[in-house]
Amino acid sequence: MLLGGLAAPALADGVSGLYLGASGGLAKINYDNSAYQTQLQDAVVGFGNLDFTSASLHDRKTAWWANVGYMAWPFVGIDASYLHLGELYNQVNGTFTANDGTVNSVGAATRVSSKGPALGLLFRLPLAESLDINLRVADYYARTTLTNILNAASYSTTIQTSNRSSLLAGLGVAYVFAGHWSARLDYLRIEHAGDSTTTGKYNASILAAGASYTF
Repeated sequence: MLLGGLAAPALADGVSGLYLGASGGLAKINYDNSAYQTQLQDAVVGFGNLDFTSASLHDRKTAWWANVGYMAWPFVGIDASYLHLGELYNQVNGTFTANDGTVNSVGAATRVSSKGPALGLLFRLPLAESLDINLRVADYYARTTLTNILNAASYSTTIQTSNRSSLLAGLGVAYVFAGHWSARLDYLRIEHAGDSTTTGKYNASILAAGASYTF
């Protein structure tokens, strides 16, 4: 059986058990990519005009996680996992026109990465002998890293990090085969990760496939 992308293998005759699992897929991070651009534009007020004319956003990245859990009851288990959501990357380019008419090219980029452990509960709903639907609710302790890069008259990089808990919820389906193995497909949703005073807040969605093994 599986929950929210983290495996919880199906149990024969209501017997609880220990399991290990892993999944891989795609993550989409929803982040305010204009925040750094606005910050730069505000910084040059009175010195000239900063105009961004093109942007390239890459917000879908490879994600993976590994987990271990124990079905303490036939339909409820405890699951511990480690997730890596990949990295959002946003590149913008433009020009800065100084008050004296001088024009310079400007490039700026924002990178946001998220990873960390999660601890939660799995809820199993059997549909057939070898097919389950699973729900998951967990606390995701995200380590978020925000990197802002400016390439203008000089090159500069600023890095900020935050460690904050956020809500993780998931819905998945699992198919049991060969006795101890389960194949699964999961959707996870993470809400309000990050920190508003440092890295900024963001949400994330993950769609992934994986497998688990019951001992």
